[in-house]
Amino acid sequence: LVTDRDRQHWSFQPLPASVDVPKIDGAGDHPIDAFVLRKLRKNSFVFNPEASKATLLRRICFDLTGLPPTAELVETFISSRNDEKAYENVIDQLLDSSRYGERWGRFWLDAAGYADSEGKRSSDPLRKYAYRYRDYVIRAFNEDKPYSRFLLEQLAGDELVDYSDPTRLTPEIIDNLVATGFLRLAPDGTGSDVVNFVTERMEVIADEIDILGSTVLGLSLKCARCHSHKYDPIPHRDYYRLVAVFQGAYDVHDWLKPRGGESQSDSHFQVRLLDVAMPQQRRGIAGHNSAVQEQIDRENSRLKAAQAATRKAKLETELAQLPEQLRDDVRTAVNMTAEQRNEAQKKLASEFESRLTLTDDQLKKTPAYRKVLDEVTETIKSLEGQKLEVPLIRALWDRGEPSPTYIFRRGDHRQAGRLVGPGVPSVLTDGKTPFAPVAPWTGANKTGRRLALARWLIEPDHPLTARVMVNRIWKHHFGRGIVTSLDNFGKLGVPPTHPELLDWLAREFISHNWSMKHMHRLIMTSQTYRQSSNISDHRMAADPENHWVSRMPLRRMQAEEVRDSLIFIAGALDETPFGKPDEVSVADDGLVVAVPRDGKYRRSIYLRQRRKEMPTFLETFDLPQMNPACQDRMLSNVAQQALYLLNNRIVRDLSSRFAQNLKEEKTELDARIQHIYLSVLSRRPNSEELEIGRTTLADLEAQWIESLARQPDETKQEPELQALRVYCHTIFNSAAFLYID
Repeated sequence: LVTDRDRQHWSFQPLPASVDVPKIDGAGDHPIDAFVLRKLRKNSFVFNPEASKATLLRRICFDLTGLPPTAELVETFISSRNDEKAYENVIDQLLDSSRYGERWGRFWLDAAGYADSEGKRSSDPLRKYAYRYRDYVIRAFNEDKPYSRFLLEQLAGDELVDYSDPTRLTPEIIDNLVATGFLRLAPDGTGSDVVNFVTERMEVIADEIDILGSTVLGLSLKCARCHSHKYDPIPHRDYYRLVAVFQGAYDVHDWLKPRGGESQSDSHFQVRLLDVAMPQQRRGIAGHNSAVQEQIDRENSRLKAAQAATRKAKLETELAQLPEQLRDDVRTAVNMTAEQRNEAQKKLASEFESRLTLTDDQLKKTPAYRKVLDEVTETIKSLEGQKLEVPLIRALWDRGEPSPTYIFRRGDHRQAGRLVGPGVPSVLTDGKTPFAPVAPWTGANKTGRRLALARWLIEPDHPLTARVMVNRIWKHHFGRGIVTSLDNFGKLGVPPTHPELLDWLAREFISHNWSMKHMHRLIMTSQTYRQSSNISDHRMAADPENHWVSRMPLRRMQAEEVRDSLIFIAGALDETPFGKPDEVSVADDGLVVAVPRDGKYRRSIYLRQRRKEMPTFLETFDLPQMNPACQDRMLSNVAQQALYLLNNRIVRDLSSRFAQNLKEEKTELDARIQHIYLSVLSRRPNSEELEIGRTTLADLEAQWIESLARQPDETKQEPELQALRVYCHTIFNSAAFLYID
């Protein structure tokens, strides 16, 4: 089925044990520069001059954190004397920042297909606990978790350690289970019995294999579901061998629904949610909820007391209007139950009870009681919202002996062919060594198949795993990969522009414990990365696509960078990490906007991303819809983006907030203009820009004074502040803000 000749394609070759770095004059001692400069000279190029300090600072801040540098950092960096040391120190500071994981975790979430809803069905039900996987990814990047371990946990975290004993659970074990959410991100509509048949279940598995192939292997596997691959040596059989690897967890004949457990009628054991938490976490949550419940009980007691007092006041008021000789007898009769009353008391009760007592509806209309009722209701509602739950884990776990796996002719489960066992694409093996999974520990009710797959993927000489990942890292720094087809290293993929460099980077990646932060430092300290983006006619004509990295590309900010930068510069960024996604509001016209918390917004990665309700700001700037994932974002340049920045209310509010802060912090006009440029564009204004700023602000203020003089006093606004707001808004709308040099 697969021959040795099939294995000769460059990406199917095992990773070499070592790669010699070429000796190139002018490349210094940086290996990346040596590989790149050799190609440049072969194509009659040299490196572009190094970018300015301000440009470099803005570049590395956005690359590593997705946020601009502060005005203070720009001033300090520009003024530094030891440029090399200052540059390296800033890189280290940014890599140590929690913002790094929020930036680079987003790249992985794209490739994995993260969304906060199931998709498929029109109702697009929410994934209540998917955020825990998002948080796991961010933490993993911040901790610089080795990529090998990162993959191991995501593909087989449930098979790494026994989690059945709650007394032995640790945060690491919980993380292992949360990590398997990677295999739960594809659209899944099988939560409804209407679309929960074998055909729909197979779609879920097919999408997960597609994500695995594209993200980790850089191969298109999905087409082999119906027939042997037309271009790559991936037989029909190999696809179903891979299906068999997942059969212990994803069994189309023994299926678990994707969600549920939210109501008492649902059992957590009937859905793909794990109720696993450490005892101390459960105790902490129970203690917290008990304290909250005590406050609720006190409020309920207060309400009952108010109810009793109101009823008593009504009774005494009405009794006072009866003859004195009747009062005690009537009071006694009314306060007794019907069963306790004698005949005389029953007569008194039937005659006077409706007059002396209050029905529930009458009680609620009593002003004094109504005031207490409203206060208590509001307080209890707030307290109920403070209660915590033990969050479930949206996981994938092996369940032991699965159903047998057959090759489905044309991908049709009704046309079962021959039986197959678990395995990996044979073109990536020597064709002789068998795939032999074993139970991960003695007595484990698990097949060990996904664990065997994960361990095979992280073998040091694996042809694809390291190559694919370093190519992704390179792409996110340079705008294009060494292999431009990020998700296709097969025969229809684009060959690498620098194959030796790709292999050297992959080997360097592995030898430094699969450290992504090491790769960032390595790339960003190279002369290749520090080039300017200036482009000559010769470079444009000879290398329009920048294949040879003869310059740094000018790139437009991604959706999250635009939104987060505006919020950050305006001083409206809430840096609270992790937890449930922030709510959005959906207007009748379809506008989807974030709901602020105490006037602030969290970063876009924490915003709820429902497949059918994409946040409008992010969608306008090309946030992808996950169907099933996004390996490489498309960036557009369309009129809607300019109109959004110009007219959107939130953008205008952020401009006003920035202007207000600026007015309070800076009194001198030149200082204000300087601060705007440093904050928004990460550089000082030149003399011409400074003069334009002075003139513009003066003109705007004069226009406001003239305009407001014609309006009633109550509509007047401070001209100086309004001029600043318009000026800040204008700079936010500039290409210099939207593009990173």
